[in-house]
Amino acid sequence: MEPSCPKEKFLRRRNLAGKSIILGCLAGLVAVLFRIGLDRAEQIRSIVIGMMRSYHSFIPSMILAVCMAAILIALKRWAPEASGSGIPHLKGVLKEGFEFRAVPVLLVKFFGGIIGIGSGLALGREGPTVQMGSAVGDICARVFKSSPQERSLLLCAGAGAGLASAFNAPLAGLLFILEELQQKLDRFSLVVAFSATISASLVCRLLLGQTPIYSLKMMAYPDLRLVFWCLLFGIFIGFVGLAFNRLLVKSLRVFGPVRMALGILLGILFGFTGFYYPELLGSGHRLTENVFSGRLPLKLLAVFLLARFMLTLLSYNTGAPGGIFAPILMLGSISGAIFHQLVNWVDPGSFDLVIFLVLGMGGLFSAIVRSPLTGTVLIMEMTNEFMLLLPLMIVSIMAYAIPEFAHNKPIYDELLDLDIERRNEYAAPLTEKELAEVS
Repeated sequence: MEPSCPKEKFLRRRNLAGKSIILGCLAGLVAVLFRIGLDRAEQIRSIVIGMMRSYHSFIPSMILAVCMAAILIALKRWAPEASGSGIPHLKGVLKEGFEFRAVPVLLVKFFGGIIGIGSGLALGREGPTVQMGSAVGDICARVFKSSPQERSLLLCAGAGAGLASAFNAPLAGLLFILEELQQKLDRFSLVVAFSATISASLVCRLLLGQTPIYSLKMMAYPDLRLVFWCLLFGIFIGFVGLAFNRLLVKSLRVFGPVRMALGILLGILFGFTGFYYPELLGSGHRLTENVFSGRLPLKLLAVFLLARFMLTLLSYNTGAPGGIFAPILMLGSISGAIFHQLVNWVDPGSFDLVIFLVLGMGGLFSAIVRSPLTGTVLIMEMTNEFMLLLPLMIVSIMAYAIPEFAHNKPIYDELLDLDIERRNEYAAPLTEKELAEVS
């Protein structure tokens, strides 16, 4: 029941703020532990592959295949809703009344994400962190004996705290709550979002430092000629985002029945890929550094774009815990590096590579997720290149427009629709023939 007088509303906001601070600290701690676990898992994978490289052994492939099988078995047995990024499931909880089993989701997401991404899945940590943050929010709501309305706010606050911790971006976490989850602005939502994302970010910065995720430095502010290239680049990156959305949804329909086989095959593939192109595996930090260096030729950038594009689609199709935020940013930066080389061919030396790296990340996020405000602020916080705000806004809105004109839904809405469709199939009543066969 909504409070009726201003004093009651003030007391409720104050109460919610206190709960959100506790929630943010816990969600931030979970995110930090998850990030540390992922780093250790990727180090172990590199060590194992490095030890076997000179022998071209099957051992890494067998180990990674077993890891993938174990994740998918645990997922199916204990928490099927923890598969993938978890953001569509969270939207289903908020909008469609899906059940949220917080403890199984938290445990399976945490350990499954570490093992899966550590094994080489081309997925990111932010989707799991968002869902784990919302799981912490659900647990807090139960402990605090919150009302259904407060529980919904705390679920959203935990998700935003998770995103803020994953990218060290508190304002983006707040906007993610308001633009993607709540889709409304009121004082209660604002207080809860601010309190949770700030406290989560403080925990993250206290334990992991305050430096931005990406260390980029633009040499000089570009002139207004960049606007023309922004318009063209926004169209280009918009079509990349449209292709990603359509291919991901279609591939999920194709590979849905064979997730286990796909996961095992990918584990085997990762073992051999690690011998020759280890930068393609996992979160892809090494590939990101190579792209940012500007030393990769155009042909190799195109190969990496296609390879990482396909690996991300296949990795997500396994159903293992892992998000697409970070892969989107990587694909955007590679697309930006490719476009920069084309621009440099027409207008040599006029624009820094950093410009198109930043624009590519923000533009592709806007085209795929369809949350341009969250994407713009997220990239600004991650790169600390606030001087590129206006060009980034231009690219983001152009990239946003292409899928919209093609009547393509935002990716998380598409994934939620697919989830609802599958649930309806499982819940469909038996036909007379099926009843006769059962009898």
